[in-house]
Amino acid sequence: MAYGDIGITIGVIILALFIVQISLHLGIYGRIASFRLMSKQQIRDKEPAISVVVPLFAEDSNYLDTTLTSLLTQDYTAFEVVVVYVGNSDDFFADIKSLQRLYPHLSPVHIDYSPHYPVSTKIALNIGIKSAKYDFIITTSSDATPASGRWLSLLAKGFMYGDIVLGYCGIARQSGFANFIFREYQYNDSVAWLSSAIRNKTYSASRNALGFKKSIYFDVRGFNHLNMNVGENDLFVQQIATRDNVSVVLSPRAVCHERTWGGWSWWWRRTKLLHTTHRYYPRGAMATTTAELSIRALFFAAVIASFVLMPWEFNIATLIVALLRYFVVMFVVVRNTRRLGEGGLVALHFVYDLIEPILRFVLAISSHRKFKKS
Repeated sequence: MAYGDIGITIGVIILALFIVQISLHLGIYGRIASFRLMSKQQIRDKEPAISVVVPLFAEDSNYLDTTLTSLLTQDYTAFEVVVVYVGNSDDFFADIKSLQRLYPHLSPVHIDYSPHYPVSTKIALNIGIKSAKYDFIITTSSDATPASGRWLSLLAKGFMYGDIVLGYCGIARQSGFANFIFREYQYNDSVAWLSSAIRNKTYSASRNALGFKKSIYFDVRGFNHLNMNVGENDLFVQQIATRDNVSVVLSPRAVCHERTWGGWSWWWRRTKLLHTTHRYYPRGAMATTTAELSIRALFFAAVIASFVLMPWEFNIATLIVALLRYFVVMFVVVRNTRRLGEGGLVALHFVYDLIEPILRFVLAISSHRKFKKS
């Protein structure tokens, strides 16, 4: 009472927001590190044969020599890789087909590109899935490289526990602060939807590590949402996911890494484009994420108000609460990054922790304005 109504208000706000944040991190986001797929009921005796479908929109010889080879040499018994090449280079498609001499489980598909009838990723995936010979599909992209030779076998194990499999794909690690922000954004975004899927509330999926049974795909007529060329993975998985048919596969060896194609401007345009899909999400799909960001921003604002308005002894208590929050957040981050194979994020995570509410707010406003103009 010695600090007056302002002191009481600030103190109550800080403590209440602290408790809520700790509950969110330990009770929801912390489940990623402790989650075990075997806790689900098993529905199949063994991993099925898999068709991996990859759309390819560029004459990228480096892809044939590196990423595609890493897919074709996965340590798995029965699988094929369906590469859907969209382009007009017969020589490049011949190069793809020539790999069949070494890898007979490669199945190339060629779609001629025409500027008058552009082929989207969604169309390429649909054609590739229809061409696949196995009943279980995993989609990925030419930008994503598996982290290990067991990537496919670990994802395939998810089909023993569900008809839909969700995996994690992070941004490939490079030097520079921009790459750190790209990786942090992808990591935090993924933690939100992965933890939601673990709680049987699936609303998103990585386009680079999404598996499903082909019959489910045909039941909903494939990727057919609103003629959209982005976000087809999210809208598709929202349509097919139930509380019981989703398996989340989490292991450092079951992740992939997506390469970037530029710096800040490229990432901002790409993220805004993907963000426009959110308006088609079910109401409440991202409620936990939105609430956590708002609560975090209010907590930081209350801490700043305390340091500005209150005496030193009050601020000692404020600092202790802020540090306790930070230690709990870092405890969860350390465990989750280890589980997801995300090295190099922990040291500077406190920076992203501070700026993320502002970054997300500006991104949401920018995406909303772009949508209204369009």
